[in-house]
Amino acid sequence: MLKKTRLYWISQIAGWLLYAIVVGVFNVLTGNQLSAELIYSLISIFLIGLSVAHFFRLIVVKLNWMRYNIPRLIPRILLGTLLAGIVVYFLKSIIIERLIVQNDYEFNLTEAFPSIISWTLLYLIWSLLYFLFHFVTNYKKEEIKNLKWQAAKNEIELNKLKSQLNPHFIFNSMNSIRALVEEDPTLAKEAITQLSNVLRNSLLMGRKKLISLDDEMKLVNDYLGLEKTRFEERLTIVREIGKDTEQFLIPPLMVQTLVENGIKHGTSSLPEGGVIEIHSLLKNNVLEIIIYNSGMYDSTKESETGFGLVNTVQRLKLIYGDEASFKINNENNRVKTTLLIPQNTIL
Repeated sequence: MLKKTRLYWISQIAGWLLYAIVVGVFNVLTGNQLSAELIYSLISIFLIGLSVAHFFRLIVVKLNWMRYNIPRLIPRILLGTLLAGIVVYFLKSIIIERLIVQNDYEFNLTEAFPSIISWTLLYLIWSLLYFLFHFVTNYKKEEIKNLKWQAAKNEIELNKLKSQLNPHFIFNSMNSIRALVEEDPTLAKEAITQLSNVLRNSLLMGRKKLISLDDEMKLVNDYLGLEKTRFEERLTIVREIGKDTEQFLIPPLMVQTLVENGIKHGTSSLPEGGVIEIHSLLKNNVLEIIIYNSGMYDSTKESETGFGLVNTVQRLKLIYGDEASFKINNENNRVKTTLLIPQNTIL
């Protein structure tokens, strides 16, 4: 606020001082001597112009003219500048003509009209500059406000998605352990320990917007260890993680969710079991993550798979806009899931 007020007074003083100097130079060039009367007259013009302009601004602020649209604002500006021109003419006539030059002043409409119109046009230019500055400033404020609102909205949506993600993950993991309790209590205890590690890490990661692929893979490896205990020989795991991709930042639990869906709707639904493959590579500062799982993807079938896929698409959209992409399709009798994530920050 202080900065804006200072800018206003600097502009006012500089503008009216420049106008007084131009008037003085014009008088000297037209043959008038730089006398004391001329200097006092120029000072009076500077003070009168500045005072009336400031008074006009106070009226604009008091009556809140900024709330009006342009069609309603134009007649108010025209009337205000005309009144300002009239006021300046009479003040200038009284102060300069009577007090400084000490001439007998008599009002003459024919002589007054051109002077009033000149001052009206001058204040019209002043008004256009003043309102243009405020319109641009308000537009920027509104734009910043909209950006902040959009960022807040995105933050809320991301938190909502994360809050949906953790219960979904816990539910599926508990089902895995439940299957082990009767089959092998010892393995069930080990699985519970693994699950506690997974849950602790997933909760910590879920509080962050982005984590490194290396940290994400630690969680994925714990989860795969849990599932390997359950499926034993029916689950084959292949990992090919590029060294140059390990510090690449990605949304937390994204790879884990897709791996979980691949196992649940691939390996677990096949009597002979299946394979889960995870590959990562870097191309032109874009991270490509490819996940293969046994089975076939049916885009027309509604199932719980939709939760993980929709969640992934929404999170990518909120964080990266259209710069990231997600694709799932069938390739060589298996499901291929592809993530393309642009570079955000390298840890």
